[in-house]
Amino acid sequence: MRTADVVVAGGGIAGLLIASELATQLKVVLLEQDENLPRGKYWLSDGESGRVSPAFFPCIDRIYNQIDFVAYDGLKASVSGTYCLWDTDRLIEKLTADFVRSGGDLLTGYRLYSYSQSADSITIRANAEMIKAKLLVDCMGFGSPLVAAKGIASIMGYYILCGCEVRTRDPGIAPVALDNAIVHGKPTYFELFPTSHGTAHAAVIVPARHHKPDRSLKADLNFILQKSHYSDILDGTVQTRSYFGIIPVGRLYRPALDRIIFFGEAGQTNPAASATGLSRMLHIYRALAEAIFESIERSKLTGCELIRAIPQSMTRMNRAFQECVFEDLVSFNSDDFRRLVLDLRATPHDVLNDLIFARFEFGMWRTLPLALRALMRRRSVLGRNVVKSVARALGLG
Repeated sequence: MRTADVVVAGGGIAGLLIASELATQLKVVLLEQDENLPRGKYWLSDGESGRVSPAFFPCIDRIYNQIDFVAYDGLKASVSGTYCLWDTDRLIEKLTADFVRSGGDLLTGYRLYSYSQSADSITIRANAEMIKAKLLVDCMGFGSPLVAAKGIASIMGYYILCGCEVRTRDPGIAPVALDNAIVHGKPTYFELFPTSHGTAHAAVIVPARHHKPDRSLKADLNFILQKSHYSDILDGTVQTRSYFGIIPVGRLYRPALDRIIFFGEAGQTNPAASATGLSRMLHIYRALAEAIFESIERSKLTGCELIRAIPQSMTRMNRAFQECVFEDLVSFNSDDFRRLVLDLRATPHDVLNDLIFARFEFGMWRTLPLALRALMRRRSVLGRNVVKSVARALGLG
């Protein structure tokens, strides 16, 4: 039987982040069920999350000073700020090298499928091996068998994504956060993030209650790249890497169980939004590792003790706001999204960035102006969702 202090399940960015940090002081085994570490995502984060992890700065591919939100008729809201586009390959390679250099044990092609607990340990079954540890850190997201077996999460819906890396014709194209490129009763959104090497990450995204879209996302993507106005700046016939994802949006009600901690997408709620996901992980993974070091040293590893020890990834208000916005997007038609773009144009950029990256301080001085706007402008999307999120977080709605 193999032994370790900590087993980390899931070899994505979340698993690599926490495993590489824990391996500096503990014996860590990292499990990834695929034969290779997953690289099928691109990540955007806020500028602050890049600054709090200076060792990762070489893994940032580009830094933008604005992102655009565009309605079907071309109405645009350009939001200013600092936004980091990460080079996924470089980030994975650095984290893997850090983990292995610290003595971590990386097992790819190992599927966690069962576990058992005793008074002083947790034993994980992965393939034909049994691994005895003090703690399991589950970074497998909402697809985790533990999350499903314990029934501690509810799924609100999904972001369904189909994308690719595509050649660019224009080196000066601006990053697009969301563009309702094709008018529809249930809009498809397009995002575009140019890289430093003459390509761009391009994807269509549909928020949905169910994980099967009612139309072909691949067909929509190819139309936008090859036949829409974007074909003037993109060479949609040259696609170097493809992306596809069905990303759950939900609520994990208990971030820890006895000798188990959840970290990553499931550990913070959603969003599936790449911006919020990586930003929150970069902000808290070191604090989480410190909490784990202390919990193991003091043998404080019950679910209640771990919940008290681990850092909060986002406030209850921000969590509720992210959920409310997703519920709105699911029901939006193209005119609804146009109203959102109008709202974005009228809102201070610092407020928008804090809402996007789940760091908004819901104090009176920041919340009241948005609430008043919701009362004065019946169609204010942001203001309405701020009011709804406050009510939900307080248990009033």
